[in-house]
Amino acid sequence: MVLDAGNSIIKAKMNDREITFPHALRRLTETEYQQVIDRAGPSGPPIDYMRVNGEYYVIGESAERHGTVTRRTGAARYTRDYYGVFVAATLARLMDYGVNVSVFGSHPPGDVIYRDNLMESAAGDWYVEAGGKERRFRVNYVNTFEEPVGGLMNLLLTEDGQHFRRSDLDGRSLVIDIGGHTTDWLAVGRGGAVDYSLSESTPMGILEVFRDFERSFRAKHRELVRGLTKLPPERVRHAVASGIFRGGGQEIDCTEEVNEAASTLLNRIADTYQNLAGGPLPWDSIILTGGGSAILYDRLLPILGHKSIILADEPESIHLANVRGGQKLWRLYEMMGIL
Repeated sequence: MVLDAGNSIIKAKMNDREITFPHALRRLTETEYQQVIDRAGPSGPPIDYMRVNGEYYVIGESAERHGTVTRRTGAARYTRDYYGVFVAATLARLMDYGVNVSVFGSHPPGDVIYRDNLMESAAGDWYVEAGGKERRFRVNYVNTFEEPVGGLMNLLLTEDGQHFRRSDLDGRSLVIDIGGHTTDWLAVGRGGAVDYSLSESTPMGILEVFRDFERSFRAKHRELVRGLTKLPPERVRHAVASGIFRGGGQEIDCTEEVNEAASTLLNRIADTYQNLAGGPLPWDSIILTGGGSAILYDRLLPILGHKSIILADEPESIHLANVRGGQKLWRLYEMMGIL
């Protein structure tokens, strides 16, 4: 299984199956969990409610609706009761049982120092009750890759990971991966060779845009949001992407709020682009990956000012580029005997 446990959306791929769900986790008491079980019909509770190694959780969209969720960053993410729970939850969505499971987990370049923690968090036995079914998984192999490398490999490699599918990227490229809480930068040389002379993570991503949008929207529509402690996250995501907030049976133009919310991140990207990456001239092409890249694409073009800007996947699928590329990279490593 290839897993990108991004700070906004969890993405995973196993052969031809691809799944996504919001990065949201809330711990439940046994009583809270049992109440959900008791109210569920014959088909069992939603798969978002689960027991993992004896502890109770709600994840994904259902967790977002519960209100306050647990969000961890940096080293605090890579523990069995956080990253490991997402591993178990993702496996439960992809398969019923597995005793020789391998996990290929992505991380931002800046989190490479926590690589061992990530692997330890995912490995071992997982006993999962979800959706009315009990499942058991044993993860006996874990390895990692950097998120922007996944986006790059998705663009460069064929599905089997053994051939190049693009021959036009023969110069020096800059990969920009706009994720949840980070924007990652990676230099790439001829033939897709990673050039670690530029490998950087800046601590700001699309979730900061969502947060600032909510503040701006609340300030402008006080009566509309009265009594609502938090805007529905899925509606915020749609509003930032489209400039239209849908709610209360109406469509509200929120272009002004989106522009205001995106300005801080875009200014940070512009600053890093000029001062760290050297602007457009050192690069033959710029590759954009990560869900934030598609959302902000039109706003990024004038900042980057480059004639060859390439998305790592189709706009509607770019949030999956890193896991798709991760699977291709896994297959390449298998062929080379590295794994």
